[in-house]
Amino acid sequence: MEKKEYLEILLNKYLDKQCTAEEIRYLLSHFNLPDHKEELQDMLHQYFEQEVEAGNVDKQLAEQVAEELKPVLLSKIKEKQSRYLLGRWIKFAAAAVVFLCISVALYVFIPPTSETGKEVVQSGTTQKDIQPGSNKAVLLLANGSKIILNEVNDGELARQNGVAIVKTKNGQLINTSLSSASASTEMAYNTISTPRGGQYQVILPDGSKVWLNAASSLRYPAAFTTQSRLVELTGEAYFEVAKDASKPFKVSARGQMVEVLGTHFNMNTYEDEQSMKTTLLEGSIQIAYQQMKSLLKPGDQAKITAGQAVPLKISRGVDTEEAVAWKEGYFQFNHANIQEVMRQLSRWYDIEVKYEGKQPLKEFGGAIQKDLPLSKVLNILEKSNIHFKVSGKEVVVMP
Repeated sequence: MEKKEYLEILLNKYLDKQCTAEEIRYLLSHFNLPDHKEELQDMLHQYFEQEVEAGNVDKQLAEQVAEELKPVLLSKIKEKQSRYLLGRWIKFAAAAVVFLCISVALYVFIPPTSETGKEVVQSGTTQKDIQPGSNKAVLLLANGSKIILNEVNDGELARQNGVAIVKTKNGQLINTSLSSASASTEMAYNTISTPRGGQYQVILPDGSKVWLNAASSLRYPAAFTTQSRLVELTGEAYFEVAKDASKPFKVSARGQMVEVLGTHFNMNTYEDEQSMKTTLLEGSIQIAYQQMKSLLKPGDQAKITAGQAVPLKISRGVDTEEAVAWKEGYFQFNHANIQEVMRQLSRWYDIEVKYEGKQPLKEFGGAIQKDLPLSKVLNILEKSNIHFKVSGKEVVVMP
């Protein structure tokens, strides 16, 4: 079988979500090779033509997207009511945003309109574009010392309770046990906090990995010396917990308690969100809130909304990729309104958002890369005829 034929087979398998991890790596490696990038893009153009012939997507829309494949993939679904007829098209584009390293996808579910949107308005002629967030955090040690991680050199930062704290060049803070800490050792707690526009990864003394999103913090023991591993979270974090049946791992956040032995899950506990969400990807966890308890299985999401008669509700079979998109380097929206979209942008770009006029009821779905400057993200959103005015760190949303 020729290489081109094999790549075509793998591409179709990928679109049907049947590729193995090894096959995906193979495809990605060829998309990054100049000799094959054009060949694979030709396959995508051919796919568009097939979808048009099958009546699954409007010809004009397909031509527009095909043209924008180099360097950006951008799709606009004209009518909310028709999106189910375009199921495979949407699935393809959603896959392509991750698959094409050069691409950005955004699907906007809005009523049809003849307007194409205006450019982002920036006050003054010297407005500097706002860059995306990066690896930034502050470590507060148990003894009161404060270390700004993005301003210190890589290497060992401190030692406490038999644990060495080491900063690496790729945005990691590693807590490595040098010797067994005595159970009688006085408990000492460190806190790592990310600002708006920051993120960081922490490896705890037990080997558990934690990814902190922007405007978040994690309070954790310098050494796990008790019969449970208890940490406290504000904001959002993704956890990969090291297994230790003798010491359950517990996360406390805004009145809820999550208990695990070894598993992968995401917790979103931002105070400005309507609900707290805990999404399980692997293993099992128990979540408790007030007098309610529930056991989650992979694909489950617990949603806690304070003030409701039943504050804790469980959804089965949710889109786990949406919950961890921030960790993978992109924003993912699923029927999100403009306020939900802008809350994510405000944390990552460290901006203040204001609204002028009546905001139209629109739903956004799809993905946008997080490494883009703010102006590019706003230009993508403007395809839905929502407009923006940028002045310094303030962004005004206008109908």
